[in-house]
Amino acid sequence: MPTLARPLVRQARLQRQAGKRAFTLIELLTVIAIIAILAAITFGVVKGVNERAAIAQAKAELSSLALSLEAYKHQYGDYPQAGSNAASPSTGSALADTSTQYYLFNALSGKLGPALAPITGKRFVDLARFSLETANIPAASGKTSVLNSFLDPWGRRYIYYYRGTGSAWTANKNFVLFSAGPDGTTGISINSSTGLITIESQNEKYEVDNLYVGSRPPKA
Repeated sequence: MPTLARPLVRQARLQRQAGKRAFTLIELLTVIAIIAILAAITFGVVKGVNERAAIAQAKAELSSLALSLEAYKHQYGDYPQAGSNAASPSTGSALADTSTQYYLFNALSGKLGPALAPITGKRFVDLARFSLETANIPAASGKTSVLNSFLDPWGRRYIYYYRGTGSAWTANKNFVLFSAGPDGTTGISINSSTGLITIESQNEKYEVDNLYVGSRPPKA
């Protein structure tokens, strides 16, 4: 004889099984928290690896540019005269000689002599190995310069500064070549009258992650 007992027993059993399969709110929050922690750890590790790789790439590219400058000097007797396009740590504006920011690229591309006279010379650097600011490449023939520059792994210009005369820093024929590093600030200043480039004492903290090749500027 049918009764209601069996359906009730079956329903109770199904409810108990469903209860065993379901997560409580605390369990769900715990799982979400664990996933968030693991994601944060993974992101930090990946970011650190990427930054170390970018720094290693910048050092290698700076070394390559420095070797190219030495080859240029061996060919022409001096480094290319150039100012700097270094960014100010306080305003982000350009410092002195912003009109010369493309001189390094054009000199190593064989279009400018040491005194910035137009030339048709050999190329001292393999442009394909660098990230460039634009797609403009000087023609193999002719003396026409182009608006272009070498970019570091963070998408900012490598900073080159050299004056053969009028500068205490270049009195010994040294050039300044560096990347502003991950933070993009330099902590340096250029005296527009003397041409002296120095690390500003009050902004030295901005200079910490700069990546230099060869000599670095003295402290102000």
